[in-house]
Amino acid sequence: MTIDAAIAATRSLCAVLEAENAALRIMDLVAATAFVSQKQRATDAMLAAHKAARPPNDAIWKAEGRRLAALVQENKHLLERAMVAQNRVMACIARAIPRAMPQSSRYGAGGQAPARLALPPLALSNSA
Repeated sequence: MTIDAAIAATRSLCAVLEAENAALRIMDLVAATAFVSQKQRATDAMLAAHKAARPPNDAIWKAEGRRLAALVQENKHLLERAMVAQNRVMACIARAIPRAMPQSSRYGAGGQAPARLALPPLALSNSA
């Protein structure tokens, strides 16, 4: 591979990160998830190109490296934000489940409401 191929591979990864970051900024997690395989392929191609061509000490190479570093940092921040949001949603659902479960209207042996039993095991799933 040539230096040009390494720069092109870096630019390709930057393009994927820009698209994924745009989806993450608006919290479109379904769209962001669609970039996972593209991001992996672009990363693999960039790493292979960089191994095959020794990086030059020029302005274009350094500018692409700075651009990639900034996009990676933003991607990390946006992914962390999305995970926090997802955890909050799951916590809300987990808190709502006991209230949505049917309540027993029976009384215990002493005439009091029976102690609330632990919830039965539940499984949650989501789909887009």
